[in-house]
Amino acid sequence: MMTFMKESLSMRILSLFTLLVVLSLVAGACRDMGVNPDGPVPPPPPIVTVDSVSFRNNVLPILTRYGCTSCHGGTAGLTVGTVAGLEAGGLHGPAIVTGNADASNIVLKISPNPSFGERMPQGGPFMDLATIRIIRDWINQGAKDN
Repeated sequence: MMTFMKESLSMRILSLFTLLVVLSLVAGACRDMGVNPDGPVPPPPPIVTVDSVSFRNNVLPILTRYGCTSCHGGTAGLTVGTVAGLEAGGLHGPAIVTGNADASNIVLKISPNPSFGERMPQGGPFMDLATIRIIRDWINQGAKDN
């Protein structure tokens, strides 16, 4: 009877020890979740909703900041400082295809590996994907002159 009690107690201690080890591993794993070894992750860009991108408030400042309006102030027939200028385009046709960013020359030229010519702005600095996304969203939303 005594051997049975010793075995039962040993099994209980072993079970309790196993449970504690498993719980500590789980707790340790949870403590590390979401920690980025490269430092804090920057917040995502603001979510753009339908009809929320404005040419005047969002797109034109980007084109100005990257020097597009000064470089393409009529060069090769292209003016990017106005919606009408983007629609009229230049030597390669319209810079924007309203409602279709994928077919718009401006998007093709500012994206990595353009299908023709060099990436714009020529020589960089190039627009990051979040910035390109704003221009894409504006075109896909109808390229309104707002």
